[in-house]
Amino acid sequence: MFLEDPAQGLIVAPNLTERRHLYTDDGLAALLHEGRTHDGHVPWSMPIQMFQHLSHQEVRDITAWLRSLPDVAGSAPEASAWSPELTATIADGSHEWLPDMKPSPGNVPPAAPPTEGLALGRHLAFTSCSECHAWDLNGWGGPTDAPNLVVAKAYTLEQFTRLMRTGEVAAGGQSASGMMSKVAASRYSVLTDAEIAALKVYLDSR
Repeated sequence: MFLEDPAQGLIVAPNLTERRHLYTDDGLAALLHEGRTHDGHVPWSMPIQMFQHLSHQEVRDITAWLRSLPDVAGSAPEASAWSPELTATIADGSHEWLPDMKPSPGNVPPAAPPTEGLALGRHLAFTSCSECHAWDLNGWGGPTDAPNLVVAKAYTLEQFTRLMRTGEVAAGGQSASGMMSKVAASRYSVLTDAEIAALKVYLDSR
């Protein structure tokens, strides 16, 4: 299960080993870069505004990895059950989050990811951080939302590296909501020292 709340209903992230056969390699690229699903349904809660920045090489690498996974049958939870309100606002196109499931007009993904400097840092920020910190990295604005990433300037490189490796914030301990600490430890700990340094340089430059 991805989430459940009264406004949206039950939102389930499906078992990818049971869904991958529905997509050709080009179809997976269209899903990640354009939000186009195999049958035209809205890929609700998929951060296409973040995935649109993935390079073609990265999409090919993700596709190859996904194809290599062994089948895990029967592990998916119950199917999604959207609330009547969500169903109606998706159907009539009025839901305010629908643009999040589409790429920006004119977006052109790079052939390959940058490898150094500000360009690498920017690429990492928009393909890794924008899902939580807003598509422009300036935060969503709510009191409990992930903040504007200008906060990265308050970290030394050593503190920032520790945050990305372990989830420990500059003041010590976990982030206020615990989300950044959890995500950092589970996702960002795989980043290399060079990638973390490039990300810090880019965030400091904003």
